[in-house]
Amino acid sequence: MTNYDIFDEQYYRAQYPWVKPAIDAGIIKSGREHFEKFGQAGGLTKVSRYFDEEAYLAQNPEIAPLVRTPNNPNAPFASGLDQFIQFGYEEGRTRVSPEYNEEFYLANNRELLPLVQNGTFKNGYQHFIKFGNKEGRFATSFWEPEYLIDNPDIAPLVNSGALKTGREHYFKFGQFEQRRSATFVGSPGNDILTGVGVGNVTLIGVEVGENLNGTPLPESDGSNEFDTLIGGTGRDTFVLGEALFGKLFLGVEEFYHGPGFATIQNFTKGQDRIQLGGSFLDRYILVPTNNRNLEIQTNGGDTIAVIEGGGNLSLNLLPESGTFTSFIG
Repeated sequence: MTNYDIFDEQYYRAQYPWVKPAIDAGIIKSGREHFEKFGQAGGLTKVSRYFDEEAYLAQNPEIAPLVRTPNNPNAPFASGLDQFIQFGYEEGRTRVSPEYNEEFYLANNRELLPLVQNGTFKNGYQHFIKFGNKEGRFATSFWEPEYLIDNPDIAPLVNSGALKTGREHYFKFGQFEQRRSATFVGSPGNDILTGVGVGNVTLIGVEVGENLNGTPLPESDGSNEFDTLIGGTGRDTFVLGEALFGKLFLGVEEFYHGPGFATIQNFTKGQDRIQLGGSFLDRYILVPTNNRNLEIQTNGGDTIAVIEGGGNLSLNLLPESGTFTSFIG
């Protein structure tokens, strides 16, 4: 049952640079050979950006007692990774890393569901490891492409293996720096997104793909979606619509038409803002409900968002609004 699909030669060598001299001397042929002969039994665990020893043991607590420690020297596995390679991967375990979310990956790659159901892949994680991450598919709600483009100082650290991903940098460091911005995105289903960070944070509840410059390009319109967008401590932008550009202006995408709407929580007037597609004055109205909430409706009466606790808010058009995109706050 032993399976080494997750092994990443370049990443392993970056984490254990002392392996290279042995390869150069011809003692071993590769990092993979070193790991199989020595590293796996020795408890080395940094073999992939998308496997985390601590997370795996925390998410699969029944495995921890099976891992050798000074107090448990006769346990059968040298590490959680050792168990995963021997059994866990083939068993279909997917709770392996903060950098991968099975539900999110399958929701955003719906064409994979039949392949999982017919056994071509055991799960979305197997597809992601074999193909998806090489194809540029993303596996969490954190919008990685834009973060790396906006923060060119981070990309070399990711490329060298000093960091697993831009997401790892953001959650360890970037979220505490006001100069860092981040975007969190949803799926075609119902999502709960929470703004994390003290800088500019964008929350997009619909499914998106990557534009040429790394910015999110909507791939669903929010119909039949009931998303919850939760503001954090930073300056949050809640996205309910988008202007679409290629080489030319392509049009305005308005989210949540028909059944479905976004619930906005923790909106702070004077700090946060709401982004709408098209002209706010021509297309939308604000309707207080029950002296508690504030609904954003189209002129036709379709509710596209509910601001919880916003019944007494007086929202205005913000100066950064343009012809194709409006901001209120």
